[in-house]
Amino acid sequence: MRKSRCHICGGEEFEQRRVEYIYRRGGHYLVVRDVPCEVCLRCGERYYEGPVLLQIEQRFKAIYEHEAEPQAEIQVPVEVYAS
Repeated sequence: MRKSRCHICGGEEFEQRRVEYIYRRGGHYLVVRDVPCEVCLRCGERYYEGPVLLQIEQRFKAIYEHEAEPQAEIQVPVEVYAS
């Protein structure tokens, strides 16, 4: 558990959770489910450990360089905001 304050709201209470993380690079996306993080209970800001993010980046690279296959694929509708 974090011993410091949230960088966004100054909160001091955090909770371990597993969340969905969306990694984006160069117009490509990777949705990673069940990612461990700590969440500020005051504002919801998420904190990830460096090795976790590095592993996600390595998996993204392997998939987009066709060295690995994703576990699943989804289709996502896309819209452009029109005022």
